[in-house]
Amino acid sequence: MKMILSTIILFAVCLSISGQQISQSNNRYRGNDMLEKKQVTLKDFDLNSKNGVWSLEDAEFSKATCKVEYTIETDTLMAVERSNRTYYRQDRNAVTIIGSENVQELVSYDIPETWLRFPMQRGDSVCGYFNGTGSYCEKLFMRRFGTYKTKADATGKMVLPGGDTLRNVTRLHTERYVGTVLAPIDTMECKIPAFTTDSIIKHLAPDTAKVHENIYRWYAEGYRYPVLEAKTVTYCGKRLTEEMYYYPPEVQEQLVLDEENKAVRARLASEEGNGDGSSLADDGWGRNGGHGGFNYHVSQNESNETVTVSYSSEKPVKVTTMLANSQGYVYRRAEQTDGSAITLSYSTLRHGQYILYVSAGNEQFAEKFSVK
Repeated sequence: MKMILSTIILFAVCLSISGQQISQSNNRYRGNDMLEKKQVTLKDFDLNSKNGVWSLEDAEFSKATCKVEYTIETDTLMAVERSNRTYYRQDRNAVTIIGSENVQELVSYDIPETWLRFPMQRGDSVCGYFNGTGSYCEKLFMRRFGTYKTKADATGKMVLPGGDTLRNVTRLHTERYVGTVLAPIDTMECKIPAFTTDSIIKHLAPDTAKVHENIYRWYAEGYRYPVLEAKTVTYCGKRLTEEMYYYPPEVQEQLVLDEENKAVRARLASEEGNGDGSSLADDGWGRNGGHGGFNYHVSQNESNETVTVSYSSEKPVKVTTMLANSQGYVYRRAEQTDGSAITLSYSTLRHGQYILYVSAGNEQFAEKFSVK
């Protein structure tokens, strides 16, 4: 019988209050990742949710899909979508926008915008100024500048088109005021004057000089990238554009080597599949499980501070094990194709609750145990 165990009740309570935590390990952008997105009709969706639930059940989707590909060149991350490119710089603490390019515009930012901060959970925010210079249609000098604030302002559930529900969803709301200055390139001096934050504030002061943007991103626990994005743009109080895009979760589930989120999804499945709070026994005896021709036995040896997965399979299969905390942070990982047992040491870990994830082909299992 497939054995899937729930995590500790305290963690489940915390999640119901604060939603997921957007983290560097689970949500950083990665080179070579490719996503698909479909346009959604905005009138069928309530941005602010109803009773903590965002529903896509009745939304209308375009038949065409658009590819979004992430690549890395030296220290620059690039997102490519049709003829549009956005350039990012990423470190352990944040993702910043350092440039953008399309068929008309090319902008490089000397004061970049913090697009994503690690970690973030409900109530967290980041704000500041941005400024960049470039060209428009290769004939005009262009300066783009403004203010931004990104806040994790809501949590809840999302009902997908097929009726499945994603829990622990966090919405990020980015609000921008954007100003643009254009001038003939041949009238510009060789040295472009620098813009300071005071310059940005001064140029944004007239109400008619700025564009107002609202961008929403919905992050679901267990998925690296947003599952939904929406953007509205207004100018002088008039709405210029509004668009929303859906990123099918099943596409994100196929991302290569995204073991961190794979482990989180296994934990969430265990919480839904078994709510009895059972766990690996503290006295050292183990637990049996398995499914689809794969069977295993997990045992904990407190004397040696190890946990062992002994297994058998009707056909050759790669077995992957990961030792993680309840937030999905992976401390140990091991895999093998040949063999019948994998042992992981937890000797350096702090006391507390941990989860051992076992993956065999398409089958996933989770076992909870304590380190004393």
